[in-house]
Amino acid sequence: MKNTILKTSVLLLTLAMTASANNVNKRIRFTTGATQATVSGNWHPDPNARGETFDRYFLGASKGQRVTVTLKATANASLYVWQDDYNNGELASGSGKTSTASFKLPKKGDFHVDVGPAEGAEGFDYSLTVSIL
Repeated sequence: MKNTILKTSVLLLTLAMTASANNVNKRIRFTTGATQATVSGNWHPDPNARGETFDRYFLGASKGQRVTVTLKATANASLYVWQDDYNNGELASGSGKTSTASFKLPKKGDFHVDVGPAEGAEGFDYSLTVSIL
């Protein structure tokens, strides 16, 4: 009986840890003197989500800086970059196994990079590289 309870507890803990890996909300930080940073992730469907799910990264830059975001994924993925409010429109976007978005930041402050599924994606690993010049 104790063995069954222990196995069930370990299974539930593993599932909870796996589920929490989706819907990332993380600040990207550059090492001192660096102009680019890379993060890796794994997007997978969330059966409990209401609507779309995505991993969100955010970072700050100054007005006029050239930002390039490159997404490399193991399946078709979408990349969406925006500043301030999602409803104000995108700064750049792309989709596919590899996509690159480049733009000049219209004003100083944080901008957001969302990684999510493209049509038909069941889950994927990815790397996201952001460079700011």
